[in-house]
Amino acid sequence: MQRILITGGAGFVGSNLAFLLKDKYPEQQIIALDNLKRRGSELNIPFLKAAGVNLYI
Repeated sequence: MQRILITGGAGFVGSNLAFLLKDKYPEQQIIALDNLKRRGSELNIPFLKAAGVNLYI
């Protein structure tokens, strides 16, 4: 199993990239890193978890 790492994964671009990659490569492990500095990034956390993306803060 390969892993794909996305930095800034809870932001707008990073979360949409994570969703796209999870849909296209469901067998891959998608790992998202984010420091949640930008306001609103925390709103994507439940959606990332529901999609099966591993989020590390």
